[in-house]
Amino acid sequence: MGGRVGMTKSAYITILISFIAAHVLLLIDTAVDSLFVYHKPFPDVLLHQNSEISFIWVAAAFILFGFFTSRSLARHEEIEQALRQNERKYHSLVESTEDSIYVVDRDYRYLFMNRKHMSRMGFFSEEEYLGKEYSMCHSPDETKWFYVKAEKVFSSGISLQHSYRSLRDGRHFLQTLSPVKNDRGETIAITVVSKDVTERKMMEEQLRSLSLTDELTGLYNRRGFFTMAGQQIKMARRLKRGIFILYADVDNMKKINDTHGHNEGDSALVNTANILRSNYRESDIIARIGGDEFVVFQVDNAEMSAEKLEERLKESLRKFNDEDGRNYTLSVSVGIAYFDSESGLSIDEMLVTADRKMYENKKQR
Repeated sequence: MGGRVGMTKSAYITILISFIAAHVLLLIDTAVDSLFVYHKPFPDVLLHQNSEISFIWVAAAFILFGFFTSRSLARHEEIEQALRQNERKYHSLVESTEDSIYVVDRDYRYLFMNRKHMSRMGFFSEEEYLGKEYSMCHSPDETKWFYVKAEKVFSSGISLQHSYRSLRDGRHFLQTLSPVKNDRGETIAITVVSKDVTERKMMEEQLRSLSLTDELTGLYNRRGFFTMAGQQIKMARRLKRGIFILYADVDNMKKINDTHGHNEGDSALVNTANILRSNYRESDIIARIGGDEFVVFQVDNAEMSAEKLEERLKESLRKFNDEDGRNYTLSVSVGIAYFDSESGLSIDEMLVTADRKMYENKKQR
């Protein structure tokens, strides 16, 4: 607000009052002089030249006082107007945003909600939420989780940001908790801003899925296999459980492509993926790691053995070929390796072992 300060109505009133006050003071001064100094009638003293000089000085002093006072009042009024304007802008911003914004005090009672958050919480007026405890509007799990985050802000006085998934509607939010401090620097409340990032989260998951998934079969690709298998190996070693790796290679893939076309070759790969998917547990990692090469990674199952893993797959292939009317038989060569949790082998070393067993079986056939 660096512009010129204008004269307001209150400023003109101040100057007028100062001018009147100057005249009143002159009359009082004249009355005192007539009684105690000159011992003359009041009109004679009022018309005396010294009184005229006094009037000029007094009037000038009051006018100057009124002028500076008026400028001070005008500046004060201008600042108040700017504050009111900024407050309106802030209120408009808070209410027009798509983010949920609310404030809770040290006892986790609501002090403010913008319209967006009121709508999410099912409130229609300020009276419905004002002073209501956070725990009355959220589940025990959500309340406990929020208190842990909020306590960090209250104790440190530093903002905190994190992502979470709402149990209310399953949407994802990026939440920022910021301290509200008093004049002594004490955190007396927390402002919470929750930005809905559900669409971005879904897009990230889709991109991640695309980067880990084989486009043709829907199984994990090579990158996906190594990512997921690495996590499973850590779990197996922690639980001291062994690992089965089944390495499968589709037989005569080149002949199928050359004889029946690449569309039929793709169909053979998809059918192989579906057979593998239907044979093993949902927790098992099934991946296509090469053109016609598939891998099944399974944490040790007490009811399963290498022989049973292979026999189950062969039985499913027999059923598929009996029911299908194609001019070729879908078959795969399999190699199965078992690894103790204490073996210390890497995933690559495990794959090499299973792959070698698969080629040994292929040669025998």
